[in-house]
Amino acid sequence: MIKINLNPEKRKPKAVKRGGPPSIKLKNKGILYIGIPAILIAAEIVYSVYLNSKINDLIDKKQQLIQERAKYKDVERKINQLKKAVAESERLKETTKLKIAVFNKLASEKADFIPMIKAIAVSLPDGVWLRKVDILRSGGNLTGFAFNPKFISNFYDNLSGYYSSIKFDTVSKNVSKKKAISLKYYSFSFSFGGWKKNKEKGGNNIESGKP
Repeated sequence: MIKINLNPEKRKPKAVKRGGPPSIKLKNKGILYIGIPAILIAAEIVYSVYLNSKINDLIDKKQQLIQERAKYKDVERKINQLKKAVAESERLKETTKLKIAVFNKLASEKADFIPMIKAIAVSLPDGVWLRKVDILRSGGNLTGFAFNPKFISNFYDNLSGYYSSIKFDTVSKNVSKKKAISLKYYSFSFSFGGWKKNKEKGGNNIESGKP
């Protein structure tokens, strides 16, 4: 079946919608292309400034630490010097103590022998001469001579007041010839021991240091 339009109208051509001007889209894209790199560059500049600031702070701290380390080394050197000085002082102190002990020992030994020497001097009668005297704490030896054997006997008796053990090692008769003069004398040698303290024949005076 065929339809016929009796009132034909002119059809208007459909309007074709056109987009906005292309310059707007291009402008937005240009902002994006230029703005993002600019933002990134600005961020890099800011970050670089921040890093430079941090680097400068670290350099300052490094210099401070170097100075403090130098001070520490100087202090450590002074401490080591003080340690050496203290060690040297301690060594000198011990050496001084040792010397004092030695001097005290010598003084004590000297004091011990003084009464023995005095005992021999007090016991020695006129007419007896000593050639050699050896004195020990345990005893000693005497050698000498006299022109009369009686003087040697007197010396023996006197010395027995200070020593508990005395014996004649040798007694011999000798003749000395000088310029046609003949001299007779008697050589003797005593060995003695057993020092008597504060006993017999002036022992008290000998020990007390009195003659």
